[in-house]
Amino acid sequence: MAFRCEDTTLERLEWGRLLRALADCAATARGRDACQGDLFGATHATVRELCSETIEARRLLDAGTSLRLHEIDDTRPLLASLALGKAPAPQSLAGLARTLRTSEALRRSLGRDERVPRLADLVSTLPELARLAARIESVVTPEGEIREDASPELRRLRRRARDLETEVERRMTALLRHPDVQRDLQDSYATSRNDRPVLPVRADARRRIRGIVHDFSASGTTVFIEPESVIDAGNRLRMTRREVEHEVERILRELAETCQSHGDEIEAVSATLEHVDLAMARARLAIRLGANPVELVDSGSIQLRALAHPLLAIEAGLPGGGVPNDVCLETEARGLVISGPNAGGKTVIAKAIGLAALCVRAGMQVLCAEDSRMPIFDAVFADIGDAQDLRSGLSTFSARMAHLAQIVSEAEPATLVILDEVGEGTEPSEGAALAQAALEALVDRGASVIATTHFTRLKELAGEDARFVNACAEFDPEELAPTYRITVGVPGVSGAVWVAQRMGVPEAVVARASGLLDGEERKLEALTQSLSELRQELEAEREQARRARDESAALRDEYSERIEQLRCERERALDAMRSELEGAYASAREEIADVVRRLQRGGTPDGKEANRAHEALLELRTRIERSEAEHRPQRRAPMRRGEVQWEHLEPGARLEVEGMSGPMVLVEGPDRRGRIVVRKGSARMTLDKQRVRAVLHDPSGSGSPRQPERIRVEVQQTSPEPVGLSPECDLRGMRVDEALDRAEAHLSQGLGAGVASLTFIHGHGTGALRSAIREWLRAAPGVTDFAPAPQSLGGDGVTIATLGG
Repeated sequence: MAFRCEDTTLERLEWGRLLRALADCAATARGRDACQGDLFGATHATVRELCSETIEARRLLDAGTSLRLHEIDDTRPLLASLALGKAPAPQSLAGLARTLRTSEALRRSLGRDERVPRLADLVSTLPELARLAARIESVVTPEGEIREDASPELRRLRRRARDLETEVERRMTALLRHPDVQRDLQDSYATSRNDRPVLPVRADARRRIRGIVHDFSASGTTVFIEPESVIDAGNRLRMTRREVEHEVERILRELAETCQSHGDEIEAVSATLEHVDLAMARARLAIRLGANPVELVDSGSIQLRALAHPLLAIEAGLPGGGVPNDVCLETEARGLVISGPNAGGKTVIAKAIGLAALCVRAGMQVLCAEDSRMPIFDAVFADIGDAQDLRSGLSTFSARMAHLAQIVSEAEPATLVILDEVGEGTEPSEGAALAQAALEALVDRGASVIATTHFTRLKELAGEDARFVNACAEFDPEELAPTYRITVGVPGVSGAVWVAQRMGVPEAVVARASGLLDGEERKLEALTQSLSELRQELEAEREQARRARDESAALRDEYSERIEQLRCERERALDAMRSELEGAYASAREEIADVVRRLQRGGTPDGKEANRAHEALLELRTRIERSEAEHRPQRRAPMRRGEVQWEHLEPGARLEVEGMSGPMVLVEGPDRRGRIVVRKGSARMTLDKQRVRAVLHDPSGSGSPRQPERIRVEVQQTSPEPVGLSPECDLRGMRVDEALDRAEAHLSQGLGAGVASLTFIHGHGTGALRSAIREWLRAAPGVTDFAPAPQSLGGDGVTIATLGG
């Protein structure tokens, strides 16, 4: 249904100030004007669309996407001139061309953007007016000047005008240099009067210069004369200029008719771009305020987390200005009764709730936390402040009662009513009774009510009727000042005596006022104050616990990151050592192969050298296996707690503790209660010794002895392959590393068997395996040459290696 909100409500909630801030975020003149109008969605579906558009616009801003909306001109004056049949100004036409080009670019780019489906659908409806833009640009420059080639006739006339200007300037220059003329001039320059070329002649010499007088100086000492010799050229120049003007007017009239025929489409473009500008302005304001979208619900439930007043944020110039407060009204509760001291923030939070409802209806985001929700209200009423009307003969109380009567009669479900100090201005008991009756009537009609009060009766109402919830504005009794925090669930202390004392009322007056309070009032005030102080203490303790939890989580994350860093460093060190050992192992193997080749070639056998290389190879292999065994993670069997020999365990032992990630270092203990102190990094903690599951390392070697790991290395010496070894080595279908291993083994066997050549079949494929085999053969020991096989034997898919000395 249509949204209802009185102008007085908008004024009392200061909606206009928020709209002015929104207008500052708009990029176009039409957008800024639209921000000052009615922005409220007509239906719930429209409201949801507006909110979605704001979310999409903010997504574009967060991604740094520029829509170039600042290049859009206000087309309303141009369309008004066209409607009256007037020729438009060239500057207006240039602005229209820019707007149409921006519209076309927006339709092409944003119309296909999957991140913003609603805005994409919106801009995809923009009319295609690229031809109109091109027609305008053929006549008008971007700066708003008529182009030289706007028409052939205009080009001819302007060329003729330039020629005549040159002729006039030449004749005037000749006169200025003529001696007979120079002595009669007041100044040695030519100027113009009434668009005619003139010379500044002394008044006493005016009769000696033949021509037409066009003007006099203010003192009368100078006469401006158009010389007779340039009159004809000046006349022809003036006529040509007039013809230029007529041609320009003709071109503009023709262009105006073209634009007027597209008037509806131009207006559609401007309206759509205005809509996009509004969405972007709402997103910019949300970013400026630190606002967030709220979940829109159908029921009357309100849950606004960390709600703050947006105008306070604007005044502070910072996102999230003001003190944030949680405001919750569950489905059953329809009324929130806020009590507490004056100047404690009751009215501020009530206005913030009202502005939140208006923002939702206008598609704007709310200055609250993300996990907030709010219904779409169909009406918002506010009765705030002094409503005295002297012209109507109404007192403040009478005027407010008349307004309250109107609100009660018009309230319906999906209506939000904000009542500030309801029932004030008359005898307290009667005012409280009227206020209670009005609140009950409003919730009976299904409305949601936010009421601020000092009446005890209304505080008690919230405790007796489940449809109402108490909330208190806190007051610091030590500082005698409000905290501006609102707490839902408990009533507030009015603290009038405290406020009076803070404002400098004499102590005797304050003491007398305290004494005049009856016993029941003092008891209720004391009880409420006690509850408020207890709640503040609990809130402080909860905040300390939250900080401790956050610090523990941060410390745990820091330890996890450090452990991962150490693990990576260990892996890098192992990889480096393994590479170094494997390189040494390969070098020793090449040395052994070299000895074998020398023996095969009949060289003098050197048994000591062969044995030395063989022993070096075995030693390196043993070192590699031992290193890998030492650094490989070992699986430990769970240790029974009774196995830990605490009497022999010394500080510094590394322990595995139940419920703790990673090893802990023993600092001291256990004491007579069985408690030990352990540390991890700089953090220490006291634990029960029964939580120790294993001793990972003990510097004394006595706490939990570990048996040394035995590494058994078995070396088998194989005899060379027989002489009848196959000369072919088929490597097809293998990975490069597998193929190189097989090729190396086959080469060793071939060298041992004393064959003259070996054939490596690798195929064509991508050529990677062929390149790897040939690169390896180039440095392989015992290979004297290699080449592709003949075409009949496989060609480039086979490599034949020649062995020997």
